[in-house]
Amino acid sequence: MAICLKKFVLRFIDEGRGHLQTISEGAFLLSADEHTEAWIGEMFRAAHTLKGGARMLKLQSIADVTHHLEDVLSELRDKKLTPDRGLGNLIHESVEYLSGQLTQLFVSEGENQLPPADAGLCERLARASRGEAVTLVVEGAGATEKTVVPTPAAAASLDSGIKQADFVRVKLNKLDGLIDILGEVLAGHDRLEQQIQNLSQLVPRLPGLSAEQLRQQIHDFSAQLRESVQLQHLQMFELYDVAARIRMLPLSTLFEPISLQVSELASTLNKQVVCRFVGGEVEIDRQLIDRLSESLTHLLRNAVDHGIGEIDERLALGKSTRGTITITTQQDGSGILLRIEDDGRGLNYEAISAKAVSKGLVPASMAGQLSEQECNELIFHPGFSTSKIVSELSGRGVGLDVVRKTVVTDLQGDLQVYSRAGVGTSFSLRLPVSLTMMRILQFEEQGHLLGLAAQYVVEVVECTAQGISDIAGRPAIILHNEFIPVVCAGTLLGIHERQGSSPTAGQRLIVVQNQFSKMALRVDKLLDERKMMIKPLPKHMQQQSLVSGMVQTPDNQLVSILQVPALMAMAQQSRQTTAPAPAVNVTPGAWHVLVVDDSLNTREIEKNVLEAHGYQVTLAEDGLSGLQKAKLTQFDAVLTDVEMPFMDGFTFTKSLRGEKNYQHTPIIIVTSRAKEEDRRRGIQVGADAYIAKGDFEQDSLIKTLKMLLC
Repeated sequence: MAICLKKFVLRFIDEGRGHLQTISEGAFLLSADEHTEAWIGEMFRAAHTLKGGARMLKLQSIADVTHHLEDVLSELRDKKLTPDRGLGNLIHESVEYLSGQLTQLFVSEGENQLPPADAGLCERLARASRGEAVTLVVEGAGATEKTVVPTPAAAASLDSGIKQADFVRVKLNKLDGLIDILGEVLAGHDRLEQQIQNLSQLVPRLPGLSAEQLRQQIHDFSAQLRESVQLQHLQMFELYDVAARIRMLPLSTLFEPISLQVSELASTLNKQVVCRFVGGEVEIDRQLIDRLSESLTHLLRNAVDHGIGEIDERLALGKSTRGTITITTQQDGSGILLRIEDDGRGLNYEAISAKAVSKGLVPASMAGQLSEQECNELIFHPGFSTSKIVSELSGRGVGLDVVRKTVVTDLQGDLQVYSRAGVGTSFSLRLPVSLTMMRILQFEEQGHLLGLAAQYVVEVVECTAQGISDIAGRPAIILHNEFIPVVCAGTLLGIHERQGSSPTAGQRLIVVQNQFSKMALRVDKLLDERKMMIKPLPKHMQQQSLVSGMVQTPDNQLVSILQVPALMAMAQQSRQTTAPAPAVNVTPGAWHVLVVDDSLNTREIEKNVLEAHGYQVTLAEDGLSGLQKAKLTQFDAVLTDVEMPFMDGFTFTKSLRGEKNYQHTPIIIVTSRAKEEDRRRGIQVGADAYIAKGDFEQDSLIKTLKMLLC
């Protein structure tokens, strides 16, 4: 009787994917020149096992390619071949081909309808095993001619290289866990049904019970029902968690296909680039992986095109010829942190500033005064690009604005940029693990139930009306060394105050943050914070940006989840509309003040105060940046915070006093550190005045500044 091989083929597919992952991880190390003999041995054994299984199941195309791949790995293991980037890329290409064959087998449900093996791939593997030079094949590039203009095929390869299949592999222990919890849920359901039967049997006996007996029966039934409901509540959440984990995929499924495409793309630009991955075992929801792929494509494309310099340029800077893009993932509280770093040029802030002026995004007078954070924000503006030529990869101004919208608005995450000239650029994406279940802080405003995703909430504070100051024409609180503007939620959302309502003595404030900006949202009543199931909006409402979804309370009320980025944009627009800042006419003889503070809110508020009194202001986000700007421009006065990254305010003040042209320039320290020893230290390092933010009054600041300047 003939044996049906189909069920063995399906098992072979699962095992084959595991072997290909081993070979793929080893190929990454070969390309990065970080291989070990042990890894090469693991790769050889994986290829050997894969070849044997394919031959037994008559999968000839897979067997042919793995046979040649095994020969290459054998020569590597015996040190007859020297690992290099070209060999690593060839192994990557083989893995991609074999992975496609396995996918085709899966789609056909085990039917062996595979075409013959790729003759060209087999020939190149055979030549490589004989020690012949490996040439990287790039579609659209000539065999002997190098081109630095990327072909559409090469650009598209990066787009298509990280698309996910329409299925996920589920480990057996996850299914076992799901079935176990389902059994507990069913048992709990049976207990509830039994209690309902007990209640129905009790009803005919009610007339014969005394008041005390009736009270006891109700008490017992209520206690049993409460216990059963609480148990089932816990079981349902546990059931959801297990089911959600089944849909989770390791981020390596998103990363592993990238390396070869990035190398091919770099080759078209006459560059050498290798991708390194750390933390690929971290798992997130499959939906997130699918929606993240396009953003990751844009970031990698920018890293290759703008970040990594050409070989001659890197050598001139004392760097290796090969650029490195490192993608790191790690657990970060209830979410994940994904960081994409390159060791390239860093952002060209002069070019960004010049482009912003040419596009009318900032006035020409501000061209040399933009801080690094402000320049970092400009690169996300729609249509913004510093590329001098338009190609398939750059110059179109499309990309980073899409990344921000996807990460911040669609995925409820956070995106930040860090860059140093000549060192490189890093994009940090903070994302939730899942979009369907999130922690929500619920509050009530004028009778309306509203909510905020917890990852945007910094803290909840309560203060008196006296604790809210009027700074630069708007209410603000001083919290943890920074000024934070206060906005009434009802006013911002257009919810009119109900008649008869009166403000309470305590002001309940929810401090939220998006990027580098913070805002204190004043609300009527805080309700609770819990993990809740997010329901998407109806299709006709999905285009609006203020509400991201709905949740349902235990008593079946709907709560609108507000989009914090949109909320903060509304607050900014509201301030500009209701209280437009007076036009600042800076005369040629106006005093020029440098404001140094790591808080964007504090910098902006101090800037508004100074400009309202006719001063010209330049901003810096830390002491190191402030010192660099002070060396390039002579300022008439300096305001600085104390607690800042890279260089604190005391060190900054002392360093500035060491500069010959700043020995007599007024320096004012504005900080939340109000201890007497801090004041003494500030004066010792050279500050002319020390103002505690807790005692901050804008009139006092202006009087102090005028006194020191006159």
